[in-house]
Amino acid sequence: MVPSVAEKQIGPERSVTDVPFPSSAPTALDHAMGEAYNEAESRRIIGMVAATVAQLADWPKEKAFSVPYPPLAQYVLDRIALIGVLRHPAGYQLTPYRGRLSCPRTLADLMALCWSSPIETWPFLSLPDDEDLAGLLVELDPVRPSELCLGLSLKYAHPDAPDKSLEQLALLEARALYEEAGHLDGFPELREWLIAHPVLSKQEIALLKLKRIGGLQVTDELIDTLFLRVHERYFSSTDEIAVCGHCGLVLVPIKDGSGERWQCETTKCRGRRSVLIGNVRHAAENLHHAARPIREFVIAGPQLRASEDSSRQAPSPLRDVEC
Repeated sequence: MVPSVAEKQIGPERSVTDVPFPSSAPTALDHAMGEAYNEAESRRIIGMVAATVAQLADWPKEKAFSVPYPPLAQYVLDRIALIGVLRHPAGYQLTPYRGRLSCPRTLADLMALCWSSPIETWPFLSLPDDEDLAGLLVELDPVRPSELCLGLSLKYAHPDAPDKSLEQLALLEARALYEEAGHLDGFPELREWLIAHPVLSKQEIALLKLKRIGGLQVTDELIDTLFLRVHERYFSSTDEIAVCGHCGLVLVPIKDGSGERWQCETTKCRGRRSVLIGNVRHAAENLHHAARPIREFVIAGPQLRASEDSSRQAPSPLRDVEC
C-alpha cells in the first residue's frame, strides 16, 4: 500500500493522535486539536472527567444547568469526541453501555460511562500502567462521586503539588490563607476545629465571623473555601436534615417502596451498612457543610475513629450491672 502524505510526514508507526504541539507558538487549530493523546494527556482527561463529576454532584439547584455545559464539562467532552474522530475515522458507536466500543458524545453518555465502566476499561484512552487508576468514578446508593473520583479531581486541580496527600490537597486553599496572613502555625487548629464542626447553620457562621481560629480572623473567603450550602438532595420530605451518628456528616434521604430511609454517602463509614442517625436539624436553619473532598479526606477518618473508640468504651448493661 502506498503511504499517505500524512504517513510520510508522521511516520507509519504513529498517528495524528501521537503528534504533540509544535515547538513554535501553537495556533488556534493546534489548541483545538490539543496535545498528543498519550499517557500524560489521558491522565489529564481522566482528571477533567473526575473534576466534572465532582462539580455536578454539588451543582446548586437554583443555578441553571443546560447546553452549553459548564466550561470544564464541555471541554472534556470535546477532547473525548476528538479522540473518537481521530482514532475511529470510520465512525464509532454512540453509547458505552450498549456493549460496543465507543466514545461518549454527550454528558449523559459520559456519566453513564462513569458509573457503568471502571476507568481502566475505557477503550479510548492510553492510561499509564504504573499508577493505580482502577475503579468507577460514580458510585450508586446514593449516587455520588467515588473516593477515586474525588482524589483524581483534587490532583487535577493541583498539578503542581504531586507529593501532597489527599488530605493536604483538600485543605490547600485554606492553608494558603493562613500562610498569606502569617499564621501558618495556627493552621492545625483550623483542621481540628473543622473536624469537630462539619455542619454549621447560617447563624453559627455569623457568630463564627466574630472569632479567630488559629490566629486568623474568620472571613467570608475562609468560609467559602471550606463550606458549601447543604443541597436540597439532603432534605427529607419533611425538610429535616439528619447527621450520621458514625462519621458526623449529613445523610441522604432515599425513597423506596417502604417509604423514606436515610443513607450515609461517606465511602468508609459504617453507616453505609448500618445507619445510625445522630442529630436531626431543619432546612430552615440554612445549613452549610464542609466541601465534599474535605468531608471525605479530612473529617470522616478522625470522626469514624472517635466513634469506634466511643463504642468500645461504652458501658455494657450486662457487664456493668451492680450485684
